Amino acid sequence: MNENTLFWRLFARRSTLAFLTAATIFLICILRVAAIATADFKEVAENQGRLKLTAGKIRGTVYDCNMIPLTNNQKKIIAAVSPTPRAVTAISAVLTGDALNDALERLKNGKPILCEVPEKIQCDGIVCSTVYSTDYSNFLAKHIIGYTDTDNVGITGIEAAYNDILYSEDEVSFIFECTGLGDVLEGINPIVYNNSTDAVNGVVTTLDINIQEIAEKEADSLEKGAVVIAEASTGKIRAMVSRPDFDITNISGSLVAENSPLFNRAVNAYNVGSVFKPCVAAAGIEKGLGSFKYTCTGSCEIIDRYFKCHKYNGHGETDLRLGIAHSCNTFFYNFAFNIKGDLIYNTATSLKFGTELKICDGISSSKGSLPSKNTLSNIAHLANFSIGQGELLLSPVAMLTLYCAIASDGRYYVPSVVEGTMVNGKLTEYNKGKQTHAIKSSTAQLLREYLSAVLSEGTGEDAVPQTVTAAGKTATAQTGKYENGIEICEGWFCGFFPLEKPKYVVIVFSEDIKKQSASCSKIFANIADKVTALGY
Repeated sequence: MNENTLFWRLFARRSTLAFLTAATIFLICILRVAAIATADFKEVAENQGRLKLTAGKIRGTVYDCNMIPLTNNQKKIIAAVSPTPRAVTAISAVLTGDALNDALERLKNGKPILCEVPEKIQCDGIVCSTVYSTDYSNFLAKHIIGYTDTDNVGITGIEAAYNDILYSEDEVSFIFECTGLGDVLEGINPIVYNNSTDAVNGVVTTLDINIQEIAEKEADSLEKGAVVIAEASTGKIRAMVSRPDFDITNISGSLVAENSPLFNRAVNAYNVGSVFKPCVAAAGIEKGLGSFKYTCTGSCEIIDRYFKCHKYNGHGETDLRLGIAHSCNTFFYNFAFNIKGDLIYNTATSLKFGTELKICDGISSSKGSLPSKNTLSNIAHLANFSIGQGELLLSPVAMLTLYCAIASDGRYYVPSVVEGTMVNGKLTEYNKGKQTHAIKSSTAQLLREYLSAVLSEGTGEDAVPQTVTAAGKTATAQTGKYENGIEICEGWFCGFFPLEKPKYVVIVFSEDIKKQSASCSKIFANIADKVTALGY
C-alpha cells in the first residue's frame, strides 16, 4: 500500500471519529435543552394551574391556667370568594358599607379574593375558614408573654422561651384550580389547607386572666414598678405586671421611650428595705431569741457612728411583735447583733435569696445581691443587712419565697409561671421542683401573727382590705440615687390573704414613691378585695 492511500484512510477514520464526537455532544445538548424546557414548562403549567391565597400564619397559643387563650384570642372567619354571579350575590347579602364595596371592586378583576365575613357562608364559589390572631388592643401580661417579630418568631418572654413549640411555618391558605391561561375553573371550590387553626401546640401558663386584669388595673397607679400575685401553697404566679406598659404594636418606639417600658421590673432586683425584716425575725425566733426586747430612743451608736430609726423620738421598749409592726430599725440592728450574721445569712439562702429563680424554661428572675458571711461579720454591714439595706438587692419575684413560706407553714415552691406545654394536643407538665422547708411551722405561725399587727396597729394601715383579713409588711428603701437633690426611695408591700388560711401572696413594688398615685399598701388592699370578690 502506497503512502498516499494510507494517508487517505487515516484521514477518513479521524474525520469519522470527529463527526461522531460532535454529533454526540450535539445530541446531549439537545437533550439537556429539552429537559430544561420541559421542566420550565411543567413549572409554568403548575403555576398557571393553581392560584394560592394566604389567609394568615399559624402560631401556637399561650393560655392562662383555665385554658383561656392569651394569644390567638381573636377569631376571624375568612371567606375565599370566586368571581361568579352566585358568589357575588351571597357575599353581598352578608357584607355592607365599605367592606362590601371593597370586595366587589376587587372581584371586578376576575380573580378570587379573601375577605372577612361575620358568619360562615354556604354557597358554591365561596369557602370559609376560621383564622386566629392576637388582639393587641387589650393584651395582658405583655412583659412575661412577650412578642414576636414579623416572621412570627418569638423575641421576648414566653414567646421566645417556647418558640420551638409555638412557631410553625404553616399557613392557612386556599388553593384554586385554574385553566392554562390562569382563569379560575368554575364549579370547583378551592382546597383549604390547615383549615383547623385551633393550634394544637401551645403553652399553658399559671396566669389567671381575671386576677391578671385586677393586677394590671391596680398597677396603673405606679409610674414605675411591679405587681406579682402568687398562690401561697404552690408558688404558681397568677398575675405578673410591670410598669410602665409598652405598645406591643410599636416596639421600636418603646425601645427609645422614657422610663424603659420594655424592662420587666417584676424579675429584676432592687433595694428591698424593711420587707426583708421577717427573714431576720425568722432566724432570731429559731435561735431562741423570740422574746428579745430593746428600748428604741430614736438612734443607736454602732462603732463610731449613729444609726437612726425612722421615728425621731423612738418607739420605747420594743419586742419582736412591735418591732415588726412599727418597723423599728434600732430594734432590728440590735436583734441582728444577737443573732449573728451567719444565721441570718443561712435563713436567707434557704429562701434562695441571692440566686436566680427559674420561673419557667428559659426565663429566670435576677439573682440580685446577697452579702457574704464574711461581709456580715462587720457589724456595720450587718446593721444595714438587718433592715434590708446595703448590698442586699432582690426582685419582686424573689420576695415570694419568704412570704409564701410564712403563709404556708414554713414551706415554699420556687415561683413558676408555666403549667406545662402542649404538643399535638398532649400536655406535658412543667416540673416546678420540690417544696423547700425553710422555717419551722411554729415560726411561720408566729410571723403571721406579727405581720397582722402591721395592719392593725403598725405602718400598714392603708393595706387593710374591706372584705378579707390580711397581713404583710411595708418598706421604704433608700437607693442612694438623687433627683433634684432629693433621694429616690423605693416602696414595697409584701403580704397575703386571708389571714386565717392564706391563699394568695401579693408583692407590690414602686421604683419611686414620689411617682405613684396610690401607695403600695393601698394597691395591696384593693387587690385583696377584688380577688376575694372573684369567689375563688
